[in-house]
Amino acid sequence: MTAPNRPTASLRTLHVIRLSIFGGAFLFGVVTWWLRRETPPPIEADMGPLRFVGYALWVSVLVVLAFLRGLLGKAVDLARRATLLIIAWATAESLALFGGVVWFLHGESNWYIAGMCLLLATFILFPLTRE
Repeated sequence: MTAPNRPTASLRTLHVIRLSIFGGAFLFGVVTWWLRRETPPPIEADMGPLRFVGYALWVSVLVVLAFLRGLLGKAVDLARRATLLIIAWATAESLALFGGVVWFLHGESNWYIAGMCLLLATFILFPLTRE
């Protein structure tokens, strides 16, 4: 079986992708903050099963990021490295967006803040490199 010949993403393209991932999650938080300043959340503070979904999402994202970190260390092809970087960033973004939804629906901002912190940590652990 032959591997596909993928074009290598430029460093500028990866910067734009990383900025758009962060910007989208950050903008979602800003809009949620703006809407929740004066109006109460639509659902009471008891999250119920959504809390367990959040814990499961955290565990699965951390496992996927650890797996991707190992794959990134073994990758020699620049196109494969770019693909793994984008997948890692998008995986971490899912936690920030989940936290934004929890903040919007239940008024608990700590899920969003934790997700954004992990997103920033992922940008540090999966950096762009000039090669």
